Amino acid sequence: MSEAAALASVHQSFRQCFDIIEKQHEEWKLAIKECDSILVTLSNLAEQLQACNKVTFEKTPLSTFTDLQDRLYFKLKAAMDLTLEKLNDNMCSVQKVRDAVSHQVGAVLYVYELNMEKLGLDASLKRSAVSPSVADMLEWLQDIEKYYRNQYIRRKLLLQVNPDRLSEIQSLPRAWAELEDKSTAKQQLVEDTLLGVALFREAECEKDRFS
Repeated sequence: MSEAAALASVHQSFRQCFDIIEKQHEEWKLAIKECDSILVTLSNLAEQLQACNKVTFEKTPLSTFTDLQDRLYFKLKAAMDLTLEKLNDNMCSVQKVRDAVSHQVGAVLYVYELNMEKLGLDASLKRSAVSPSVADMLEWLQDIEKYYRNQYIRRKLLLQVNPDRLSEIQSLPRAWAELEDKSTAKQQLVEDTLLGVALFREAECEKDRFS
């Protein structure tokens, strides 16, 4: 295989990977946004459940309804369990994005390793007006993969709270938002990278059309 053919193979794998990352990044943002609203609901339910535990119904006009407090407690607990289930489903969506990106970046690295000797150092470092260098794109992809991997782990750890610790559950939306604020710069890295390879992807699509 010639150097040009090796470079074409690597470029094609880059383009496919960036296409998938763009799609997965939208899935990621949707899943995170959905988690935002679920956590607010969960926090509100925890607050209501805590209030239900503290109030003494015997000292209120509701004391005539002897089983009201128990019924209210179990209703709120069931709603919390259902909300936790929804949160878990959403975190599965977040995990799928992480896995898809990791798999695709791994595939690019595999293609690069297969063609590394044919490419040589000069070809790997060469840039053009349309195409970033192979070395640049490899570094960007590894940074993106690391972003999704670390974010998933941090969010998963944050959500590992005991359902009976109602005060901790009430504080989850704030902790989640703080984590989101800290990750803004890294998320911008994903979007900036996709913007930076837009011309490259377009050029590769054109090559596919005429090949």
